Amino acid sequence: MIVKNTTASNISINKSVQIDVNTPNVNDGYVLPSQILDLSKSLNMLDLSTSQELENSILSGDLILVVDGVEIDTIDSIRIYESGSVQWAKIFNPIVSQDNLFEGIASGFIYAKNCLIG
Repeated sequence: MIVKNTTASNISINKSVQIDVNTPNVNDGYVLPSQILDLSKSLNMLDLSTSQELENSILSGDLILVVDGVEIDTIDSIRIYESGSVQWAKIFNPIVSQDNLFEGIASGFIYAKNCLIG
């Protein structure tokens, strides 16, 4: 799950959150102002889905989600977050997203004009 801090202050998520998982940093545990950070690199799915700090920050609009480099607005970030961890995998895991796309096209639920798959 990739998030961006929209505030001018540090947002504390979890002491396990790391800017670089290979190098300890004094700012570990925080999402810094305007920083985009992939929380799934240092937190497992259980920690992401049960973190009260993460939930509060997303619901307040202090954190927004970033999908494929695109910043999602606050309302859509809240909708995605509230959809739960099963839906997150469909959005944030490229393999799951691609499989869902191909399945939708193959089954006829998604029509793609001039689409090359291979």
